[in-house]
Parts: sequence; C-alpha cells; structure tokens
Amino acid sequence: MKFKGLLLKESLKDLKVLKLIKIVKEEKWDIPKERLADYQPDIWNAVYYEGDEKNYKTISKKLSKAMNSKWYINMNTPTKEIVIFPEKIFEYEKGNKQKKEEAIKYGKSLGIPEKQLDW
Repeated sequence: MKFKGLLLKESLKDLKVLKLIKIVKEEKWDIPKERLADYQPDIWNAVYYEGDEKNYKTISKKLSKAMNSKWYINMNTPTKEIVIFPEKIFEYEKGNKQKKEEAIKYGKSLGIPEKQLDW
C-alpha cells in the first residue's frame, strides 16, 4: 500500500526534504489574488508525491520540520488523512469530521486562510 500527497514547494524552508519522497508529478499554479494570503506568492509549485505506507510517519515528521510557518502539507493512506503543519501533525481516519475540524481550526489559528484548508 502507498501513501500519496500534495505539497507546495513554497511551503518548505528546506527543499532537501524532497529527496525523501518519490515525486510523481509537478505543476505550476497561477493563484488568483483573492485566494492568496498577504505572505503568499501568486505562483505555486505543486508536487504530487507517494511512498510506501510503512514510511508515512517518518516522512510526515521530516516534512513538518522542513516547513515554513503558515502552510500545511497533506497526504493520505488508503484509510487515513494526514495533515502536516510546521511542528504539528494531525492524523485521523478518513471521514472523521471532528478530527478534520480540529485540524482546520489549528490551521486557522496559524493564520492560514480558511478557503485554503480544503484537503
């Protein structure tokens, strides 16, 4: 089984962490100004990645330590959602609305726009 995820290169302060994941696709996204926070650039570099499910906890921790503030990264396994913030990780069973709301609330407390908390 695999984990899969999406991150934005702009969310990382240390790009060396990308060597730990298998990148399956990259895209450039032009983001409309109304979707951006003041601290965000208007072009994002999206990275789709995957890996062996047994390694997702280790990878999550390393991504969390490599992040800029006010961003998040998400990944999932066949049964779990993992939302990675700088120095904090939320992991919950897919469909658990209460745990998802806790992660969204935490993201908002960091200053991440609610409209971006849409995993």
